Amino acid sequence: MQAEQVDAAFGQWLASQPNPAGCSYHIQVKLPSKEVEIAQLTTANLTGWVVIDWQHRGRGLSAKKAIAAAQPPDIARRLGAIHCDLLHAHFQLILAPDPDWAECYGQDSLAPDLMPVLDAGHATVLSVSAEREDGDWRVTQAHQPPNDAPLTGFSTS
Repeated sequence: MQAEQVDAAFGQWLASQPNPAGCSYHIQVKLPSKEVEIAQLTTANLTGWVVIDWQHRGRGLSAKKAIAAAQPPDIARRLGAIHCDLLHAHFQLILAPDPDWAECYGQDSLAPDLMPVLDAGHATVLSVSAEREDGDWRVTQAHQPPNDAPLTGFSTS
């Protein structure tokens, strides 16, 4: 798959959710620390994104603000700025009604605190694991937690 196809699959998932109007989504991407140096992440064109270090759980990117559901995701395309032969990425997309996002932003926070959105009970989560080798993406797993059943619409191998 090309990056545009991965982003299109995220967009199709968003469009298939009940009542996406009036909702926003947040994307985080976890990358194993051993694969990508933080310097490579910071050189990418990351307007609207912040580099996060989850320490033992890896490093990655987080959107600074929730994005309106009408705006298609472009995260796989953005990851093209990270130059490496093999990249493992775990995407987490959280979709929730706009009012649920109000408590997620602190004055000193770089990215939303996702717990208030998840605790509100209205969020839908998409979890996708994928790897990119020489520019080609392969989705290895896609599901909606807490259900582990594979999702249709994502090419998995």
